[in-house]
Amino acid sequence: MFKHFVWLVAFAAVPASATDTSSLSAYLASFSGESRDCKSIPHDVVLAAKNAGYGCIPKTLSADDAASDLYGWLKGPASANPKYEKMGLEDVMWDGVDALWPCHRGK
Repeated sequence: MFKHFVWLVAFAAVPASATDTSSLSAYLASFSGESRDCKSIPHDVVLAAKNAGYGCIPKTLSADDAASDLYGWLKGPASANPKYEKMGLEDVMWDGVDALWPCHRGK
């Protein structure tokens, strides 16, 4: 539930455009090449995660750099993983935050 609330806050901040967020493949197909627009949703997800204290994104990592990392993960490992073919973009994004910046607490 918390992830969904944070996602809604992040997604509400994204201007309406021709970006298809129904799935990872649709989202990635919305862009040609590298552009600032392709990283706007990952950027907003990173900001929402940092502001809500979700995940373990290093405080020293800028939101721009983290968004680039997350977008790279979406284009690479996530798009190559069949697990993400049918999953909604929201869940894929949060899996990316967890994969890139896992929390290692109290061991």
